[in-house]
Amino acid sequence: MKKKVIFAAAAVLILMAGGFLCWYLTGGFLRPVTGQIAEEDYRTGTRKFYRREENAGWMRGTLTKLPEPDVNMGFDVRNYDISGFDLTAEDALLSQVTFDSATRWPEALPEGFDPEKIMETGKDPGLGIRALHEKGITGKGVSIAIVDQALNPDHTEYADNLMNYELLHCCDNGAQMHGSAVTSIAAGKNCGVAPDAKVYYIASTFGTYSAGGMKMNLNYMADSIDRILEINTFLPEENKIRVISISRGFSSEKGADAVRAAVERAKQAGVFVITTSTEDNYGFSLMGLGKQEQSADPDDIAACRPGNFWSGYFYSGEMADASHMLLVPMDARTYASWYTTDGYEFASSGGLSWSVPWLAGLYALCLQVDDDLTPEHFIEAAFETGTIRTIEYQGKSYEFGTIINPAALIEELGR
Repeated sequence: MKKKVIFAAAAVLILMAGGFLCWYLTGGFLRPVTGQIAEEDYRTGTRKFYRREENAGWMRGTLTKLPEPDVNMGFDVRNYDISGFDLTAEDALLSQVTFDSATRWPEALPEGFDPEKIMETGKDPGLGIRALHEKGITGKGVSIAIVDQALNPDHTEYADNLMNYELLHCCDNGAQMHGSAVTSIAAGKNCGVAPDAKVYYIASTFGTYSAGGMKMNLNYMADSIDRILEINTFLPEENKIRVISISRGFSSEKGADAVRAAVERAKQAGVFVITTSTEDNYGFSLMGLGKQEQSADPDDIAACRPGNFWSGYFYSGEMADASHMLLVPMDARTYASWYTTDGYEFASSGGLSWSVPWLAGLYALCLQVDDDLTPEHFIEAAFETGTIRTIEYQGKSYEFGTIINPAALIEELGR
């Protein structure tokens, strides 16, 4: 009997080892998936998704202890019930809050902290964008491509804008937070800079997972750019993609040079590729704006500050010459939820991931005004019409800019 148990245990171990070896040799538990749409569907303007991502919901429950602020998401209470806490003295913690439509709040909150108002204010793209919408400048007739994580295709913010959905080296097995956020910031009906732009989406993972974790491979990012250029050859003239939003940067990682080369090919094809490394191919640095307060008027340029993640470097003087920096909204943003069709998230602190689709949306607005616009002319005009102002911080004065001025930019391009 004892021998049988030993043999059975050994057999299980051998099977487990064999399974692990197979898992490791095949690239880990998340295999990259590539799925493309037929050329004819693009030519005929057929709205088609290679697959619809599974969305099983998200339940986090009731908290018995407040979470510590996270380096990425801050004080993250998304989908939590925190109604049992007294937060009246937690101003500092709430200044870093990330929450969503499902967060259950206590009655005991600091005076002036109104989650509903903060959520609604964060939907406004800011800096006068909604005033441009009222004039009919909405990105209508312009196509944007987005390369990001797997997307929930059914959110009301952008469901009507989404034309096609492909996968290219994608490891995600369901919708992810990041995709819904960037899509709604670029082209959402309530949150978006260009609410009438068409969106062509490629879900991709810029690397592979294995036993040692994720191995970065930016060749996949270059492949995505080239795939979009290929798609453009299928699309009729009026639907051609003019700008690509990729919320990722590159420097010396594997495949970084391939990305630089792909961006140059896109430039030759008249397509603006916006990443977090715009300095490499376009000669300017994209940087994100913060706000004086979470519920400050998004249109008020006087409320603009350096974004949370880089403000310390700015005020300490550690940043190099900022004359090549173009500043667009980033912090205190509301965006579409990834696990519902009508919910939202608000993040007090953003990253350049939010600035990239914002700028892509603005480029779409500018293309509606000037169909012959090139990235080079756009960049030049953005700096010429932008705002440099003086801000005060702890008794010192700082020159701060160039802050994008959408109305002045549109007026200049429309002449």
